[in-house]
Amino acid sequence: MEIIVLESEAYTKLQKEMMQMLRTTVREAKEEALANMDPANDWLSTQEAKKLLGIKSKTKMQELRDYDEIVYSKAGKIIKYSKKSILAYLDRHIVR
Repeated sequence: MEIIVLESEAYTKLQKEMMQMLRTTVREAKEEALANMDPANDWLSTQEAKKLLGIKSKTKMQELRDYDEIVYSKAGKIIKYSKKSILAYLDRHIVR
């Protein structure tokens, strides 16, 4: 068995670099997936949108529509939400 010893500064630097690489990889994968997404599959039902957002309240969905936080389409009583806009909304509200 081989033991590797790192100074705490080197370990911290390595950790930060690995996290940055992970963030970059995830961001690029998400951008690629969004770019390749079929526009017909972009629209979600209210239930699907609430699940993606992690909320249960119809009132919160109404608030997101009222403040133009997410893109939606309304045909009669049917409301569909843009998946791309929901993902963009989540990205805008990342807490670091």
